[in-house]
Amino acid sequence: MARFAQYYIKYHHEFAPYDWEDRQKHLGALFDNDDSIVFGTGEPSEKQKEEGEKYARTFNHRVYHLQNSPHIIVMQFANSIDIPVEASFKPAWAKDEPSCFVIIDNRENLRSVAIQKRKKAFGSPGQVARILAARIDEVLYRDMCYRVEILPEFYPEDLFAAWEKLQQNVCEMRFGVPGMTPDEILRKVEELKGQGKEYFDDSLMSPLMQIALEAKKAKYKYFYKVMPADTKVALYVDKSSVFMKNLVTMSRAMNMPVELVTKDAGTFRCFVETDEDNMDKIVCREFDADLLEQLFTRTKKDGEPLEQGDITRIEGEIVEMLNGMKHESEDDEGEQVA
Repeated sequence: MARFAQYYIKYHHEFAPYDWEDRQKHLGALFDNDDSIVFGTGEPSEKQKEEGEKYARTFNHRVYHLQNSPHIIVMQFANSIDIPVEASFKPAWAKDEPSCFVIIDNRENLRSVAIQKRKKAFGSPGQVARILAARIDEVLYRDMCYRVEILPEFYPEDLFAAWEKLQQNVCEMRFGVPGMTPDEILRKVEELKGQGKEYFDDSLMSPLMQIALEAKKAKYKYFYKVMPADTKVALYVDKSSVFMKNLVTMSRAMNMPVELVTKDAGTFRCFVETDEDNMDKIVCREFDADLLEQLFTRTKKDGEPLEQGDITRIEGEIVEMLNGMKHESEDDEGEQVA
């Protein structure tokens, strides 16, 4: 299974945009076929200009529109990389073109973009999002006078804000075990001490860490689970408990999420504070990338031809994933200037 980071498209209203209400049609037109738009970065060299290249580096791509939902676009996006090889006992370079998949949900009023996390192709999904957004924005601003961004969906980074919003239904909280050494955690805790955080408390830190670390050492799956003594009531926001404050402090020091579990079995992973450099804070989904490959090759993994029933099943799974990550319109709608 591959992991897909969840992003979304945001349109920014500029001055007197042409056909603002048709902005999703404009986006869809850029992906009518493989040649509808060229993605690239950097100024081409003189030699590249002579060869007709518009960019120093061009990213090849191909598109597939779902048969049952043509406004959902699957794109295979490739990165041309020079890799060292040895030819005739001499160092040389060869071209490799590893790719990742991007799925754009361009259904009416929907904005979701799923980008495969595949380091062999790109360092991060954010790199792919920036390449896509820069070119799409350039074309749409030039032709239609409005701007576009592709932004990441983050897990809630304010634990207490999410807890307050959900508190009528929260029945338990889970705190993960350390993935760092005790010394590393204590150094982070010491940094938090001088920041005046209302949740800060390290009075129980040593015993809490010791229990978790011993469990990890013994190869037990372990986490701290907190729930109300009366199972019939919700776990309301508690900022005064010494025990809770120590758990929150440890979670922040480890930069690990806290899970809020609701009565209807919903799970919300929250980080105590924002740290956008931590890509684990971007919401991710799992999906079998081999199925996306099959839509392009029209063959199964065993080489057998892909039948219509197989295509319908794969497309159904794509739609199911996108329905679970719906991002509805949140565009900037300023007044038009005559």
